Amino acid sequence: MSYTTTTTPSFDVAAKMHSLIEGYRANRAQKRAERQTFNELAAMSDRDLADIGIARGEIRHIAAQAVVLR
Repeated sequence: MSYTTTTTPSFDVAAKMHSLIEGYRANRAQKRAERQTFNELAAMSDRDLADIGIARGEIRHIAAQAVVLR
């Protein structure tokens, strides 16, 4: 009888945890920047927003897109 040995790929738990933590941190930083951009635009008057071509209803979308483009 012949037996073959199968090996499972090595799984580096520490590297996976590091990757997960870094992803979490990056996501938090992105959300923080999005929130800051939103708050800054929301604090502007309607006239100031109109001067830069932004309607108040577009603020959330613009804040999200501005962070993605960074």
